[in-house]
Amino acid sequence: MSRCRSPLLRTLWLYFPLLLLLLGSCSCTVLQLPVFSLPASHTQAYAEQLFINGDFHNALLEYEHIYDTALSPEEKNQALYGLACTQMMLAQNDGQVIEAIGNLQKWDANKGSGAFVENRHLLILALQQQSGLMEQRKEALTERENQKNALIANQQLKISQLTTNAEKMQARIDQLQNQITELEAIDKNVQENRKPL
Repeated sequence: MSRCRSPLLRTLWLYFPLLLLLLGSCSCTVLQLPVFSLPASHTQAYAEQLFINGDFHNALLEYEHIYDTALSPEEKNQALYGLACTQMMLAQNDGQVIEAIGNLQKWDANKGSGAFVENRHLLILALQQQSGLMEQRKEALTERENQKNALIANQQLKISQLTTNAEKMQARIDQLQNQITELEAIDKNVQENRKPL
């Protein structure tokens, strides 16, 4: 039985390098991982994907481009929604938040009673972002207020101490002036007693 396998194995060993050569020269598409393509740029889907992936600056650019080049009012309004959500996500001050809210109001006015087809998840993420930023600003404001109150209390304590010290000094000055007046009176009395008769 081992004799039968020997010629078969020899034959396989002879063809093995040929098999490797054939596999090496063939296209290796079988070994490649599947690539999932992103939606084409300048589309709502692409801009949303950028937003969801956290690439807010490029998402903003995409939404601005879509808004500027939209052919239909519906596309333009959908882009305005994405633009407003992205602006809110990136907003770092009250003026930027107000601009984003203004765009949301404009989107809502343009939408009218039409069906809500925009991705609500974008708005939820933007509102969560602003909520976190508001909490940070509130904590910073509270900290500044506490520091200011501590400084005021410290200054009031210093003023109180200075007032107390000033009152003590004034009392000491008054005491010294009284002593000087008494000494002057004694000196005057001594001078008068020394005068020759």
